[in-house]
Amino acid sequence: MAEHHRPPSSQRQAPAMLFISESHQGRPDLKSQLNVNLASGEVVTWETFSTHNLGKQLRFWARWVHTGEAGGFIGQTIAGLAALSAAVLVWTGISMSWQRFRRRKGVAAK
Repeated sequence: MAEHHRPPSSQRQAPAMLFISESHQGRPDLKSQLNVNLASGEVVTWETFSTHNLGKQLRFWARWVHTGEAGGFIGQTIAGLAALSAAVLVWTGISMSWQRFRRRKGVAAK
């Protein structure tokens, strides 16, 4: 039967993830991630924007633009208004269906 040696808890500790942004506006090309082993202090991984493949880079940019962050306050306001208008469309659709349902039920009862 094989024996399994478990390392001390300090060595089993997951690395600390540090997210570093060189811009207050959240631009994805100015963000990086540093993983450090807390027990030894060694750098486990250092991931900058350029280390990711093209698909992941495009996804980071797409999310940044899609959420309105690219346009600052005005971009986020436009994104918020677009989300609000989608909710209004849902509400008006349900309201119109409800009114149509009530009218049909009233005609059938007569």
